[in-house]
Amino acid sequence: MTYMHCVVQGCKITIFNKPIGVTFHNCPTSHEMRNKWLHALRNKCAVLDWSKSRICSKHFEHKYFDAQRKLKENAIPTLFPPSKLLRPNELSSKFKVDKLLTKVSQSELMNDIRNSINRVKEPANFDNMVTEDLQCKADASKEAQLWLIIKKQENLNSRLREAIEQNKKHSEVLQKNMEDSRSSKKNMDQNIETYKYIVKCLQEKLATLEEQIEILTAVESR
Repeated sequence: MTYMHCVVQGCKITIFNKPIGVTFHNCPTSHEMRNKWLHALRNKCAVLDWSKSRICSKHFEHKYFDAQRKLKENAIPTLFPPSKLLRPNELSSKFKVDKLLTKVSQSELMNDIRNSINRVKEPANFDNMVTEDLQCKADASKEAQLWLIIKKQENLNSRLREAIEQNKKHSEVLQKNMEDSRSSKKNMDQNIETYKYIVKCLQEKLATLEEQIEILTAVESR
């Protein structure tokens, strides 16, 4: 069962525990304001459904409210709880994982990721947990969110493979065209040399004919 709550990570405000004066607000409808909200809310919301998600008034500055405490159209959420700092043991664990990852080959990482993905099962009623714009609904389980990320990643990988294959074909065509151009230029150069030789021969014959004409003209004039 779904209930109204603030979708900002770390915010515990719900319809049941909200303090007096705290209100919930819909996401904007204009494309321009949605882009601004996406920029402001990056890494702040696990799921953001434009039609259903709500953000409480604690995340908006006072200047974004009018005298009746209504949210202005240009309002952008900018107030968020501080991020949780890693404890010393968590920090060392993170560095340990990063250090271990650098020792694993790329192929081993790919195989491990592929095997892990294959072990993940599609959640029941998964289609009912996803909106038409490919976002998980507010009440979607962590398994559904993970599955959606996996499906998006698989689709992206497929597109990248198609793009790489297409670029490879284009590269082969360009390489062939370059080789054909070189061959055509070589043939053209050979033809030019042949034409030069023919012109030279014709010029020599023309000179010989001119000499013969001069001789005949001189004989006739005597």
